[in-house]
Amino acid sequence: LVPIYILVMGFSPKNAIPLSNVTIFGGAIANTLLNWTKRHPYADRPLVDWNLILVMEPLTIAGALIGSFLNKVLNEEVLVVMLVLLLSCTAYTTLKKAIKMYKKETVAMIQEKMEKEPETKGLLQKMGDGSAQEHVEQTDVDEVVLDEKDALI
Repeated sequence: LVPIYILVMGFSPKNAIPLSNVTIFGGAIANTLLNWTKRHPYADRPLVDWNLILVMEPLTIAGALIGSFLNKVLNEEVLVVMLVLLLSCTAYTTLKKAIKMYKKETVAMIQEKMEKEPETKGLLQKMGDGSAQEHVEQTDVDEVVLDEKDALI
């Protein structure tokens, strides 16, 4: 929400950060009130996991307090740099997971296609049992170039 408040709505980082906290808090209260009495669809328990809340909330509150303190103390430029660093790390992690998931799904599609088409069964046997999965797990994230296994699509 902070980037949206800054880039789209034109708020300064000093105002966007607390406004984001209040927005998230309002959404959390609304979701809690709506889901308070609901039950889990597949298990005999409440939909809201109250034990998880008891574990997570102290750290969440501590993080919010530290963040609001830093928001008061630090210059706006430092806040922007910290936001850019945080968003960059988050984007890199998401991209890393997306590439891994893409490669895993590509290998699964190739295996499914090879199993359906009899003329490609020899290629499937060349890949060997489990080698496709090992290939996905061993591939370096920075290596975005697809190899010949990925080019069979």
